[in-house]
Amino acid sequence: MTILAARDLVLGYGRRPVVHGVTLELTEGGTGLIGESGSGKTTLARAFLGLLKPLGGQVVYAGRDLRQADRRAFRRDVQPVFQGESLDPRMRIGASVAEALPRGARDRVGALLEQVGLDPELAARRPHELSGGQRQRVVIARALAVEPRLLVLDEPTSALDVTVQARILDLLAGLAADRLLITHNLAVVERLCRTSHVLFAGRVVESGETADLLRAPAHPYTKALRDAVPTLGGPPPEPGRSAPAAESGCPFRLRCPLAVPACEELPEPRVLAGRPRPRTVACHRAEDLLGGATAP
Repeated sequence: MTILAARDLVLGYGRRPVVHGVTLELTEGGTGLIGESGSGKTTLARAFLGLLKPLGGQVVYAGRDLRQADRRAFRRDVQPVFQGESLDPRMRIGASVAEALPRGARDRVGALLEQVGLDPELAARRPHELSGGQRQRVVIARALAVEPRLLVLDEPTSALDVTVQARILDLLAGLAADRLLITHNLAVVERLCRTSHVLFAGRVVESGETADLLRAPAHPYTKALRDAVPTLGGPPPEPGRSAPAAESGCPFRLRCPLAVPACEELPEPRVLAGRPRPRTVACHRAEDLLGGATAP
């Protein structure tokens, strides 16, 4: 059974929707939510954690609406991993990790720190005495304390240098718990997530296996994200079009190099035919893009 899913989920702050009718499942092997700032991925993650009440639709946990679910079981199964700066600066590391443990299990703190590659003696220190990478490992150890089935990670390595990022990614890849990863970093999502969903302006524009999305994007926005990543020794990325999301029709059409009059109508998500693995895309010109079409 899928542990978490969204069904026609509408989210917003006040009465203004910022996520529009999203339907997706978090699948085994890690699930990525990819998109630029403001795409709605963190808002969606907040709903999956039960921190934001839907304006419409539902979050489904273990087959039931999250609003009617056993909250204790949910908090055990689903744990957030925020950035290391979320640690209380007044608390010692051991106390922070032990918060989630029952009283009779607080001797596990040392073992949890070792599990994430830290010396148990660090339990006596406070966050400011640790490096950024060490603090991030403490946050992961705290989340693992209740032995969750799913970790919700919001840009877990963005504040770390490249070598520390690599160690954190190795750690996350080796954990038994599954992952929901919110990121704009394509290299990170490729490493940790078997499937991914690309969001633009609060809508899922493409979904499928991560390797397929990055190798052969079927939506121009996915392609723009991929092409914006510089490669070592390669030419610099070409600047893309800059425009706000369209208020009607395809939200990406004002930036899209393949836009045609048909794009003034909102494309519905559809399964692409003839693909070896399932791929869903919301684009009128997906087949043209996959076939190497140029701008009209």
